[in-house]
Amino acid sequence: MRPSPDRRRSDFTVLVLSRLTQLRNAFDQLLREAPWRTFVVLALLSLIWAALYFLIAAVFRQVRAWDLVAIVANQQILMHFFLLLAVMLIFSDAILAFGSLYGQSEPTHLLAMPVNPRHAVCVKWIECMLMSSWSFMLMGVPLMLAIVRNTPVDWTYYPLFVAHFLGFMLIPGTVGLLIAWGVAMFAPHRPMRLAVVIGTLLFATLVAYMWRVSHGDLSSEDWLKTLFAQIGMVRTRLLPSTWTAQGVIAAIDRDVAGSIYWLGIVAANSAFLAWMTINLLGATWPEAYSRAQGGRGSGAIRSGWITQAACTVLFFYVPTRMRSVMLKDMRTFARDAMQWSQMVIMLGLLIVYALNLKRLPLDLEDARIKGLIAFLNLTTVSLILATFTSRFVYPLLSLESQQRWLLGLLPLRPVTLLSAKFLFAFTVTGLCSIGVMGLATSMLGLPANWVRLHLLVSALICAGLCSLSVGLGARFPVLGERNPARIASSFGGTLNLICSMLFVAVVVAGVGALSLNEIQNSLELPREFSVRTYRTVLALVAFSLIISASSLTLGSRHFARPA
Repeated sequence: MRPSPDRRRSDFTVLVLSRLTQLRNAFDQLLREAPWRTFVVLALLSLIWAALYFLIAAVFRQVRAWDLVAIVANQQILMHFFLLLAVMLIFSDAILAFGSLYGQSEPTHLLAMPVNPRHAVCVKWIECMLMSSWSFMLMGVPLMLAIVRNTPVDWTYYPLFVAHFLGFMLIPGTVGLLIAWGVAMFAPHRPMRLAVVIGTLLFATLVAYMWRVSHGDLSSEDWLKTLFAQIGMVRTRLLPSTWTAQGVIAAIDRDVAGSIYWLGIVAANSAFLAWMTINLLGATWPEAYSRAQGGRGSGAIRSGWITQAACTVLFFYVPTRMRSVMLKDMRTFARDAMQWSQMVIMLGLLIVYALNLKRLPLDLEDARIKGLIAFLNLTTVSLILATFTSRFVYPLLSLESQQRWLLGLLPLRPVTLLSAKFLFAFTVTGLCSIGVMGLATSMLGLPANWVRLHLLVSALICAGLCSLSVGLGARFPVLGERNPARIASSFGGTLNLICSMLFVAVVVAGVGALSLNEIQNSLELPREFSVRTYRTVLALVAFSLIISASSLTLGSRHFARPA
């Protein structure tokens, strides 16, 4: 009797085909239910690609103009890029792998199925890498094309660059899988706390290194010696980032044999590390899962004093009753690793970039260059905030729909509850954006009036984006839905994303116009603004306040109706 086709397939093939079917169905559902949102996301990705391409191309063009610096600068740019990429990917993959392999939903089903644990671990490993790496893959395309624009290369450069980029991403993805396994096996009681501690230490080390490099004095005769002393740690042959950077440099120099040599080193280490990790996790997955679940089920009642203290400090300006609602939102946010991990990663990338602004190979003494960089910083932070509020702030009120009866018992009016959501989102996003913009303007050395301008605009953009997300979230709630991603992809979520992008475009265009008016005829940034600039700022303030007030009013009228 011949075995059925399904029996002839391996467990790995069956799991992969099942996952591909789920992805196809989800994509079809997304196109049917939210075609405009899909179009907007693709348009935004294209815009981000173009912006990254022109920015990276400008950097490499300036590096090429400095003949002596270009000898070492190109290689160091690639080494620092891949090192930073590895740190962020390890942190992201560890969080995703812990939820995928040791969570409480899908792992239980997979462990009960008659499948080889190694095959299931391998599938989850691939899923985690794709989920955490897709955004970084998008960064590789502008980098590859920017190098081509400034350096003549052969056709072999393209496949070699892609192979190096993909091969390198396997290493941090596997390391993240190992970290998640170690937490489940040996620290199951407080996995999130351990993840926060490890991530904080890695991030602090990276920030300290970038701070030391960005404040180095390279103006003396020993500038080359100082430069190599500062980047010696990054150039070590023990780091995979060095292997990948060396292979890409060889591909640029048309040394195909040398590039393949470094690619072989990356591929061999990636394959061995992946083989060892998958076999180790496949053999110990049931035990690690049991330990992780046993650690969760300790039954200890936690006082939650950390989140309560943070809530008291952050929201000291609101009444005690409203602060209780904010405490619930803060604890919900802290328990969702997907939310705060993405916020930490994006905030970390922005802080590292801001700390390294002085190292950009651009003439920052030129007022036009300095004004352009400040404008691009504001635009980047604003677009990131728009996507963040659309993804995480907009679903807040829809997620409360099943507990609407309980919220109605609170001694709070519906408008007060809506205001609490707005103030919670505005405080969190405002502290992050104003902090990053303050650091960026400080590193650029902008005059005090320009610093105040950018901080004010950052606060206005935060207020407008949060009010749009909260107001439209109350006006177009998705009742009964527990998945924030589906709520964000609904009609109201798509409308909120479009309105947020239009709001950011108007405000940023106004800032660009007044910046161009101030610096087009000046050799340095003026320390006093013209009357026309003050009028433009007042118009932006009025526009932001009108958008914020109208959005919250629209949402409060609908939210105050009986459920």
